[in-house]
Amino acid sequence: AAQAVLERQDLLKDLRLVLEPLSGQKTPTFDQIEAALERAEIDAQAFADIRNRWAGTLSLVMDRIRPLLALLSISHDAFDAAASDIDTLAEWLPSNVPQWPASELLSAARSSRDDREMGFRTWQALGDVAQLPAWNAALATLDERFETVENRSTQDQTAALIDAAAPLLRCLARHIAIEESNPDLFSALESVTRHFSAQPDWSMQWWEVPFSAVIAALRAGYAEIPGAAHHLEALEKAQNVDDLRSAFHDTGIETDSNPYEIARQNTNELDKVLRDLHDLHRTWVELAAANSSPPERTNPPAGPDPEAYLNLWTETELLSRALHCIGASPFVDACAGCMNLEEIRSRLALDPKAVAARRQQRKEQERENQRQRRTFDVAGIPVEVGTTSFPDVFEHLSNLPAPEGPRASRDSFTELATPSVTRHSTGRSGGLSKSSHLRPSPELRELIGVVGEMHAYRFLRKEFGSETVTSDAWVSEIRREVLPLVPGEPDNTSDSLGFDFRFRHGRRHWHIEVKSTRGDEPNFELGVTEIEAAIRLARPRLGQWRILRVRNALSRRPEFDWLPNPFQEGFKDLFRLRDGGMRVHYRRKRP
Repeated sequence: AAQAVLERQDLLKDLRLVLEPLSGQKTPTFDQIEAALERAEIDAQAFADIRNRWAGTLSLVMDRIRPLLALLSISHDAFDAAASDIDTLAEWLPSNVPQWPASELLSAARSSRDDREMGFRTWQALGDVAQLPAWNAALATLDERFETVENRSTQDQTAALIDAAAPLLRCLARHIAIEESNPDLFSALESVTRHFSAQPDWSMQWWEVPFSAVIAALRAGYAEIPGAAHHLEALEKAQNVDDLRSAFHDTGIETDSNPYEIARQNTNELDKVLRDLHDLHRTWVELAAANSSPPERTNPPAGPDPEAYLNLWTETELLSRALHCIGASPFVDACAGCMNLEEIRSRLALDPKAVAARRQQRKEQERENQRQRRTFDVAGIPVEVGTTSFPDVFEHLSNLPAPEGPRASRDSFTELATPSVTRHSTGRSGGLSKSSHLRPSPELRELIGVVGEMHAYRFLRKEFGSETVTSDAWVSEIRREVLPLVPGEPDNTSDSLGFDFRFRHGRRHWHIEVKSTRGDEPNFELGVTEIEAAIRLARPRLGQWRILRVRNALSRRPEFDWLPNPFQEGFKDLFRLRDGGMRVHYRRKRP
């Protein structure tokens, strides 16, 4: 996806594909080079570059090796004399650069795209003698062709180290909050971890950011929070995650408890106690004053209490917090001193049968509320996700008027306007801003996807012909929910293909990815497998990969957009890709 965003599909995959069979060979023949090149489709400039690396002059290989010689204080004059041809150079290297086997060194020089990559591979081979500052110092001794390089992956490397240490760092934050009797310290320390990023100068210090550097910088950030500084000794000498865990064990920091799991359990238990307490409250009100209105259900706080992350609440603590949520003074006063729900029932002299009846009534109402949340109107009929049969929904849709849309069989795309926003938009302006619609529930998202593919199947059959778009052409796993397999029918469905329909029409192999929406939004997301398929099939000789956008999918008359492959040459300017190519934005032209 990153290669496609940069409009350079030859960057890594194809180049590595070519270099791999040549790697380690002393002198590949011209035929071997040409055979390797046949495995990839890259541009003429890349072809010329690869031919030059392997069959051209030695100038490129020599330039890659020169910084290494400067690093090791080896004479360039002797090197220039030895580099008259590849055989002489291969004989000269072992005695002058014994630290690095000649075949591996030459392979690294040939395949390194620039001095930065050569420097990284030198560090991997020789160790810290070739650390980034030393490599740059060596480059500085050469002519103007050699420029200072930097580690462009410091942010990713730092994020990976933070991810590895995060569970332990949460335990430290919890430990400090408990020791200081200050629950707010947990979220304050977690915020430092969550928003931590590589420091600007790190890109010039290391080829790979050390764990110790990240922990030291985090320690400095933690120390700025009042009350935390004298709890950070365990961070001082850790060189890796295992060191950190051992240091925590030695200093008595518990590492087996996940604060977020503790908070989740506390929140769930509080919700249960609050529901049962509400049943008692409502029963008490109904028995005490038959003509009074029943109290409204009280919900727990929107976010967990800071104390919820520290320790599991006892039954008494849960009851106290639930009574605080209820907030009805007469009832709360009547429950004063009770340690659990059964004591409240006894003190208020509530009939267990009346309480049980009230609890059953509440559960039935909850089930009805859940049923309503799972029920949606689809083309004029109610559909309950998880209950209504999808084949029944498909039968209903099949009785609607035939779907209308663009001439997909002629590859007539929906006319699109080029988005006016820049490629690097942050999403706060222009067409890349997020939809104003509320994020649909998982049940609704599932239904939109299923119904969208039902509409797509009907549309494709009408457009390409039912003899072409058979049930076998529907290859997403949704197909089995809508058109169940009959005994003996082979199952060729999978959600890992990168498309939902596959068929042959005329001389073309078509691969159709369906994207559905309840409304008319111009944004959709492409998954990893879909991106891989789109890039792979961006070469017309391999087949056609298209997007069928189904808008207003739950209505009687859905609308369709026939969209080109956003990674195919000639169509890239019609789309804007975000988040590494995962989110796609397009805009239809106005009539």
